[in-house]
Amino acid sequence: MKNRIVITTLVGLLAAAAGCADDEDSGNGNIDIVLEAEETIPEGIASCASSGGDECISDGYSASFSKYIITVGFVAMAQTDGTNPQSSDTVGVAEYTNLPTTLPTLTRFESIPTGQYNEFGYETPPPTSDVVNINGVDQTDIDAMITNDWTYIIEGRLTRDTDSATLDFLIEADVPSVYSDCAVDGFEPGVNVSGPDSNPAAISMHGDHIFFNGFPADESGVERLAEWMWLVDDTNQDGVLTRVDFEAATDVGTLYPSPPYSDINAGPAGTINNAWDFIRSQLGTQGHLDGEGECEWGAL
Repeated sequence: MKNRIVITTLVGLLAAAAGCADDEDSGNGNIDIVLEAEETIPEGIASCASSGGDECISDGYSASFSKYIITVGFVAMAQTDGTNPQSSDTVGVAEYTNLPTTLPTLTRFESIPTGQYNEFGYETPPPTSDVVNINGVDQTDIDAMITNDWTYIIEGRLTRDTDSATLDFLIEADVPSVYSDCAVDGFEPGVNVSGPDSNPAAISMHGDHIFFNGFPADESGVERLAEWMWLVDDTNQDGVLTRVDFEAATDVGTLYPSPPYSDINAGPAGTINNAWDFIRSQLGTQGHLDGEGECEWGAL
């Protein structure tokens, strides 16, 4: 894999190695890094007209997902100024529509120095043959992801408020991304290792980003919109919007008018030339920490 998150210093490596000798005396601890799905993935995204909630689609549609597979791994973290670096080579593949409520463990760091690891990050890399199947993902899907370097397989459906008409979509996408400097608002950045029974840290994936109104600098200005997808033509008339259809949707000004869309080219993919660019760019921003904790994001 390229552009691996690497946080290393000689001092930190020596400290970590020495600490393994005597866990109790050295103040070492353990922490599990678990996987979590924002409720928009298993529960879908309601229309604002019917839900009245905050995380809803405001232009007359609802969305649901029957499959939401993501590869995630290469967790890395370090304390202040890169000291006591820790990293994992584990990459897992998970079906986020049915993650166990107990939150499955992706990787575990054992006998590491306690304290605040204020540098924390991870990747969504293309899977290889040694990828860990977290929760019974179909092997056919895993094989397809390995062959095509896909990091996502998403099956979903839009439903229109006015007449309950539906539109199915399939996103099989290569969006290798890196998330770094993750922090939860109001808390110290990163994760805390307090002892043998540290609270787990959750890598949280959000399912509503592909419906964001662009890439606004402040998420308080986010509006969820789906009309753009409804306007994409089913070019091969197979009943499902796929990559070929999204790539053919090049009338960006009509799909994403400004306003209400903002900073349409500010995502990881840069310039948006078609709907497929928009999807890939939004998928490259959906990684979080412990629910709503924001991470810096970038393309691998």
